[in-house]
Amino acid sequence: MSVVGIDFGNLNAVVAVARNKGIDVITNEVSNRATPSLVSFGEQQRYLGEAAKTQEMFNFKNTVFGLKRLIGRPFTDPDVMNVEKKYINANLVEGERGEVAAAVQYQGEIRHFSYTQIAAMFLGNVKEFTSAEIKIPVTDAVISVPGWFTDRQRRAILDAAQVAGINILRILNDLTAAALGYGLTKLDLPDPSDAKHKPRNVVFVDLGHSSFQVSVVSFVKGKLVVKGTSYDRNLGGRDFDELLVDHFTKIFDAKYKMDIKSNAKAIFRLRAACEKVKKILSANAKTVLNVECLLDDKDVRAEVDRAEFEELIAPLVARLTGPLEKALAAAEVTADEVDFVEMIGGSTRIPAVKETLAKFFGGNLDENKLSTTLNQDEAVSRGCALQCAILSPVFKVRDFSTQEWNNYPIELAWDASVAPAPKSGEPAVTSIDAFPVGNDIPSKPKLLTFFRTLDSAELEANAGHVSLDVKAVYGPSAIDRNLPLGVGTEIGTWQLKNIRKLQAHTEAEAAGSTEPHKATIKIKAKLDANGLIV
Repeated sequence: MSVVGIDFGNLNAVVAVARNKGIDVITNEVSNRATPSLVSFGEQQRYLGEAAKTQEMFNFKNTVFGLKRLIGRPFTDPDVMNVEKKYINANLVEGERGEVAAAVQYQGEIRHFSYTQIAAMFLGNVKEFTSAEIKIPVTDAVISVPGWFTDRQRRAILDAAQVAGINILRILNDLTAAALGYGLTKLDLPDPSDAKHKPRNVVFVDLGHSSFQVSVVSFVKGKLVVKGTSYDRNLGGRDFDELLVDHFTKIFDAKYKMDIKSNAKAIFRLRAACEKVKKILSANAKTVLNVECLLDDKDVRAEVDRAEFEELIAPLVARLTGPLEKALAAAEVTADEVDFVEMIGGSTRIPAVKETLAKFFGGNLDENKLSTTLNQDEAVSRGCALQCAILSPVFKVRDFSTQEWNNYPIELAWDASVAPAPKSGEPAVTSIDAFPVGNDIPSKPKLLTFFRTLDSAELEANAGHVSLDVKAVYGPSAIDRNLPLGVGTEIGTWQLKNIRKLQAHTEAEAAGSTEPHKATIKIKAKLDANGLIV
């Protein structure tokens, strides 16, 4: 059994494996620890990961990016065209099932591939280089997703992995994976049997390439409990890059009389250069941007200092406090009760981000609760590998349990014809709030009992069998939890058909009875370890 953890990031994927000496991050076929999350389509073949990166510049219209952002999302989601499209050069179209797909030139014709299919291609490449590195076939893995992923997106990840030949043992939320890696390596956590010691409250902050995630986690020896989460799905490093792109575009338009925004390839090259500038300014006070032959064979050059950069990104940095406040409120924890703030994600290296976090939690950059004990780029993959080791019969891992947190309220609904008889003057109950926000994952089963009353004609039409439809929907407050607008509220409908044949019906008819026939139906529903309703 392979013991592999996959951090499926929007910019890169990082793979870790559990070995006898600990957790190692796998290097890919070109010895890089992070693999670009890209798939490129050529005339006769596909290019995956590192190979796709080499195609990105001159075949950018057929190179598909944003796999994590768009997998499992409906094409009708406003964010697809209003937000994601400006970062993706491939032509986005609606797939056969209403999902987002990419139209690319492949093998001499225009082909449409859903993002689930494209993610499967990429995960196949991940499986291939990981198998080559660990010398055994990769069959099982734990994979991470953002905590705001919906049921549909999580199932799309499972489908993509299945097509790639990977059995997903568990889907972990990004910050839960990081928290697991934190908790298993800390030997000084409070003893739950000692009433004098309160649980350790740690806020995990992940400002990655395209999103901002916050999770408040409570630790005791041998256990972590996620107490509250919050997100900004559209705040990440790429947004800082885009502000630099706009800044330099204005400078170059005035200085060199060139219309950069009219040329997609020029914008692509400028965006790559701005990403480097952002990283340099995290450690230096000033830098110079140089791009050769950006447009019309003209070389461009401009200086920028950290003060200018921080002024540009100030509106984005101000958005950090909203999710922090919401996560603490959901966890019913104050900033003073937080013991540490663990930062992961590349964009947490930006000084203005650190200063904002330190100020929010009541300190400064010299004396504060900010911590970087975890590897900011590899913490999630390492946590996934640890979870895989816990699930594996091959490894013996110190006992440590994980209690996850449900992000969206889920209701179960049914037709009024099977609803319990209401009290006088009251409407029939046709739904229940089955799994509210903050419900444990995995959850305890919910038992629902339905009473069906059918006359002889109905039973005759159904050959003495009973059927029932139960629908799972997101509750009204899901929008407050940043449920993507295009998702819709319906998760799925469970059609329970031919549940059982009513023997009493046959016996009653033989006796000539015309009384209505009653049936009692009991069903169980729960949230499994992947956050899926089953």
